[in-house]
Amino acid sequence: MVDALLKCSDLNIKYGQNHVIKNLNMHLLAGEILSILGPSGCGKTTLLRIIAGLEIPSQGSIFLKNHEIFGPNINLQPSNRNIGMIFQDYALFPHLTVEKNILFGISNLEQRIQDDNLERVQQLTRLKGLMDRYPHQLSGGQQQRVAIARTLAPSPTVLLMDEPFSNLDASLRLSVRMEMEQILKSSNTATIFVTHDREEAFSISDRVAIMVDGAIQQVGPPDQIYFWPNSKESALMSGSCDFIKGSVSGGSVNTSIGPLPMRIPEAFSDGDEVEVAIRQTDLSMEPTPTGKNIVVRKDFRGDETIFWVKTPQEEVIQCKHKIHTTLFPGLKVQLSPVQYTKFNVFNVPRS
Repeated sequence: MVDALLKCSDLNIKYGQNHVIKNLNMHLLAGEILSILGPSGCGKTTLLRIIAGLEIPSQGSIFLKNHEIFGPNINLQPSNRNIGMIFQDYALFPHLTVEKNILFGISNLEQRIQDDNLERVQQLTRLKGLMDRYPHQLSGGQQQRVAIARTLAPSPTVLLMDEPFSNLDASLRLSVRMEMEQILKSSNTATIFVTHDREEAFSISDRVAIMVDGAIQQVGPPDQIYFWPNSKESALMSGSCDFIKGSVSGGSVNTSIGPLPMRIPEAFSDGDEVEVAIRQTDLSMEPTPTGKNIVVRKDFRGDETIFWVKTPQEEVIQCKHKIHTTLFPGLKVQLSPVQYTKFNVFNVPRS
């Protein structure tokens, strides 16, 4: 493996009896965008604060460019780590112009270097013409670009971003996200991007790390996380899915809706009791008077319609369907796997 730019090993932190980060290990490569995807309260922001030096873990180590910045005998101050951080609210100074906000972190450098860095980040973030404005005179997307420019001006080794799109209207998020990705790739800045939004994580990242209860469950490219989740938690975080129980037999799982082909049959033995993850697009519905499954809810969402279908075992599965359909609640349907679909299967936890 290529040497990691940033490496965290066995990080732990507690607040009282609350174990927030648990034996966490991760690494970041040069120029890479890594998303930490997880539910609220799982420790994502705490992890960023530990890397930045704003929180002190009880154990573990952090290496940046093969130099230890935190460990049993060292704790480099935040100002000496050369790590930039963008907070949820951008934290722009309201009394300073755009130009002075950007220059704030490099005001101690020679004027020539300040001018060069200002010109560089202006080009990257397309802020020319806005230098004399104040934050309240900018749109949400422009404020975010100013926050990025200010953070990139000192040329940080690593950039940390904490839910950077949470304050934007839904109509702005896609365009701003695309701008953000272009800026980060153009600057070749290694970035850790924290979010609980799957779409954001998948669209902007080279790799995604699934974080649950203070620990990293799985790390990999977005498509690998989606198609090959290694746990129920990863499956849930990587896309909408339901779980039904079954028993392994001959490379398939016998379930209440019939046999379902397994993605990794060699990982299980006949007779194993398992749970099958079912995505909304995995099954097709066919109305039939002899169907054993019943549509219990229909949710029209504009460009798609979601149906909730109850199986004979009272399990409820969501199925996505085309917009124009005569299917309705109360209808009996037959559920069948979409052609070539393979299902991810997980062992039933022992009580």
